Amino acid sequence: MSLRRVIVTGLLTALALVFNIVEGTMPLPLPGIKLGAANVFSLVALVLLGVREAFAVTLLRVCLAWLVTGNWFAFLCSMAGGLLATCTMAILYTKFGKDFSLPWISAAGACAFNAGQIAVVAYVVGDRRILVYAIPLFIAGALAGWAVGVLASMLCARVGKIITK
Repeated sequence: MSLRRVIVTGLLTALALVFNIVEGTMPLPLPGIKLGAANVFSLVALVLLGVREAFAVTLLRVCLAWLVTGNWFAFLCSMAGGLLATCTMAILYTKFGKDFSLPWISAAGACAFNAGQIAVVAYVVGDRRILVYAIPLFIAGALAGWAVGVLASMLCARVGKIITK
């Protein structure tokens, strides 16, 4: 990996961590429902740098956020959701990138994130009835994911010119 790729990956990770922490201080409309703005940077890494860097941004952000907050439950939810979302977005982007726009790929990633998150919650709580909460999570996740995808598209268009020089 070139020094430029390492620096850009580190910068995207730092930005994702800042957005994650700031977003964590904002009030939630319902438990677990938020914009997921930190995922913009994983998606930008996927498009501009590749799958490996997208996973690096996701894993580093989740681990660093856990070190900052110390919240094990949030760590488990974020790790499961983040890995599932990044896998989903990586597959869609690499295999079907010409068929789907970034907002659609991001919306799918957001739904995958929510699936991972709710699976962890159902396991930890030990009650499958929590799965009913998946319906509002998927609706909110698809909408938020779409917004994140639009932001990622705009960032890729602007930042891509700088990175490729």
